[in-house]
Amino acid sequence: MSTNSANLLNKLFEEVSGDLIAHYDNSVLMPSSELISNSYNLVGAVGNSMRIPVTNAWATGASGIGESVDIAGATGAVQDFNPTAVDLPVGKRGAFSYVTAEALEDGGLSTVSNAVSTRLARSIAQSTDQSAFKYMLNNTDVAPATADLLDGADSNVELVNNTLTGNLDICPVFSPEAMAYCVKRQPELKMWEDVKFDQTSMVATMRNGFAQIQRDFIKAVGGNTAVGATAQKATLAAFAEAVAKLRSENAPTDAAGFYFAAISPAIELQLVDQLTHIANGGTVGSLSSTGDRVLMDSLVGQAVGIRYLRSNNIVKGIAAS
Repeated sequence: MSTNSANLLNKLFEEVSGDLIAHYDNSVLMPSSELISNSYNLVGAVGNSMRIPVTNAWATGASGIGESVDIAGATGAVQDFNPTAVDLPVGKRGAFSYVTAEALEDGGLSTVSNAVSTRLARSIAQSTDQSAFKYMLNNTDVAPATADLLDGADSNVELVNNTLTGNLDICPVFSPEAMAYCVKRQPELKMWEDVKFDQTSMVATMRNGFAQIQRDFIKAVGGNTAVGATAQKATLAAFAEAVAKLRSENAPTDAAGFYFAAISPAIELQLVDQLTHIANGGTVGSLSSTGDRVLMDSLVGQAVGIRYLRSNNIVKGIAAS
């Protein structure tokens, strides 16, 4: 390898590596602290999982207790503190790309480095968001096989409009306190020259993970997966029912009193008239106070106590049954 080639590859590594985290942060949605308030940084820590304590619920205290009566023996008075725990595993995500010597010579360093860092970063960002939405629905990194499995039992969240048929996009409606996120390795780049093929190979990896903290702080709304569908659609009434059920569980909202819902483009079209009508009569809130750029760019409106976020990474196209 000539000295000029070596210098060029060194600069390519520096530029792609330097831009990788920035492009990732500008592409990923779900690790936002606005959406998941339970976020942990495990970079440099030992182990590949963490255990998060979860406090048990309390009930209404006893009333009408007489003088010198044993309070601990009164009905409803016992509120024992008995926390449980949730395990949050860390998973590895990665993306690979190569650059031929001709592409680097003809395209130029700046063009090639920007294209490579963008595709690698967006690839692992998409993997991260898809994992988050799968964990929301059933606390695993595997999407439910059919929508009727979302019955509110075990780790499955409740699908509120569970009478739909056909193939559905599943939109989670959730409290910021519903999930937990941790990062073990920030996006990083490894690069090597493949002399046999006269090309340079690059791998971007990171390690992170999600877990349900409170399953009952998440509900789901389904809708026809086809863009422009005229039947089996998601409705604002279904989202309102999800909000009512979250409020009945005392699920916390964000600072402005809203829950969040992630919706696919097909569901956005099904709701567009209702969302536009309500947004025109009100406001989406102070976008500058909602946090990162990706979150602000994803917001499409608000209605019935929900901020709606556009995402192509929710669980889509699964059969109703």
